[in-house]
Amino acid sequence: MLLSVVATPVAAAGGIGWSADAKTPNPTIATEVTVEEWNGADFDSALEYYDDGGDATELPASLNDSNDNPVTLSATAIDFEDRDEFPRKTDESEDNEASALDASEWTASGATVSDSSTHAGVDALNYAGTASSDSATYSNFSVADGEKSYLTLAADINSAAGTPTLQLVDADGDYVEITLYDATATAGDDDVLANSTGDGKVLQHQVGDLTVQGSGDGTFDSTEEIVVDGEIDADVSVLDAERTRELTFGEQQVDTDDDDELETVTITEPRGDYSVSGMDTLDAVMSDATVYDLTSDAEFEAADLRDDADVSAEFSSSNDYPQWDQFGEIGFRLELPTAFDLSYASPELVDEPTLPSERYKDVEVAEGTDDTDFSDIESYTSVTSSYDGSEQISLDATISSGTEYVVSYDVVLTNGEVSAIQDAANGGAGIMASNGGGFLAGIWGFVTKPFGMVVSAISGIGLLSYFRGGS
Repeated sequence: MLLSVVATPVAAAGGIGWSADAKTPNPTIATEVTVEEWNGADFDSALEYYDDGGDATELPASLNDSNDNPVTLSATAIDFEDRDEFPRKTDESEDNEASALDASEWTASGATVSDSSTHAGVDALNYAGTASSDSATYSNFSVADGEKSYLTLAADINSAAGTPTLQLVDADGDYVEITLYDATATAGDDDVLANSTGDGKVLQHQVGDLTVQGSGDGTFDSTEEIVVDGEIDADVSVLDAERTRELTFGEQQVDTDDDDELETVTITEPRGDYSVSGMDTLDAVMSDATVYDLTSDAEFEAADLRDDADVSAEFSSSNDYPQWDQFGEIGFRLELPTAFDLSYASPELVDEPTLPSERYKDVEVAEGTDDTDFSDIESYTSVTSSYDGSEQISLDATISSGTEYVVSYDVVLTNGEVSAIQDAANGGAGIMASNGGGFLAGIWGFVTKPFGMVVSAISGIGLLSYFRGGS
């Protein structure tokens, strides 16, 4: 017998899908996942990483959509191409011949200046002064109309005392300065980099808006020197006195005016770890950046599964529940991938029930199943009693990466609910392995129960199913 049905190719694993109308179970491993080395040149989303073979790979997960700013990073963990290009002395097509982050170009007095790295591993300049009289000077540059530029500074503050400063000095002795550390400073002090030690401190300030001091003519002209002085140990990953705009370190979605609407807030001066709505909100100069220790609030959902072998779904009528059209036996296999570049924090297997609690006739969890067929798994633990009407249920709070977890559901459904689950996979009306679901489903059940089946999909044309006898 030959049955030909035109249908949209199935997009969801296992032939079932999720939509606003479908009540498909969607067990989820909720976790924070940290990618040790995230590369904007190779990746399109925060949930990509290099596998152990060095290939760009996407995690089978989604960002937590209940978190408006699910991606967390630090400014001194961002390694972008021109962060060490000040002063810009060479054509952009060539390597710059100077850098304010090169320790060999500084002259120290009492302090020590050395090449180092930030806590996250980005190459940096270390200034270490142990007395208020210690200082270091950089003078291998000249910026005309220096007052029009922005001073941009990103640093990890390892230790500090007093009020160490950074000065920009012009040709006749006038200078402007910002304070690198002041324990008494508040958020309103926009000329202070930090009031505590820690990583990822950023300050951006237009030079012309700083108070001019010194022995010159009282006006700030070209910038000729940078002088750091005082008692501070800091690793500087960005130092620029030439750029004529602020850098954007990302954007957040925040309700800033209590109107229950989210506004976009541009982040220019993060202090420590901060969160953004997505990696595509970083400044254009950071589009190809390498970001170390990028952390995402992620959900490894059944809806993200891509392998049919990780999904099992069977619908049929049941004499045990004659008042219901369909008895659904649905299973999912979930796993947190392992790789040297991945780590997880507080992973938990959770579920947000889509049906009333009495519709869950049996829910079980199995751990360490490897690729065992769903029908051959024996070591299940029942969690049915957890389905007590709660909006979210914890199924297992001791999840380990590299371990397979199977969640198995026995649920009672209406024909309409089964059709919605099928339609969500097919992108429209279709047929699946079910009985009692209408004329097409009846034909499907009649054909598949007594006979073997071979199915082949012809992309773009439809679905041609050829059935023949045999066991």
